[in-house]
Amino acid sequence: MVERKRLLALAFYNKEHFSGSDQERNMRYRIEKITPSLPEDAPEGTEVEDPYFQGTIWPEPYSFEKTDEEKKITHREDFSEEGLCALVDWMNEHHFERDDWVR
Repeated sequence: MVERKRLLALAFYNKEHFSGSDQERNMRYRIEKITPSLPEDAPEGTEVEDPYFQGTIWPEPYSFEKTDEEKKITHREDFSEEGLCALVDWMNEHHFERDDWVR
C-alpha cells in the first residue's frame, strides 16, 4: 500500500519527480508536478492552466523509461496536499497481476 507519509513534502515536487514501488500490488509509480504553458501562438488573454500532480502507475518489473506507454495508467489531481492524498487513494485502488507485463 502506498502511504502519504512515505512520500515527500510538496516543495520537493517543484524540482523533481518521485518514483517508488508497491510489491504487494506488483506496481511501480511516479508522481510529478506538471506546469502547463501556453503555445507561442496562443491568442492573447488565454489563461494558463494551474499546475497539477500527475501520477503514473505501471506493472513491475521495468522502470518508467523501459515500460511501454500502453502499459502505463495516468491520473491527475490538483497540486496541493489534498491533491496528493487523492492521488495516493487512486494509486491504492489499482494493482497488477504478476503477468501483466508479459506480452
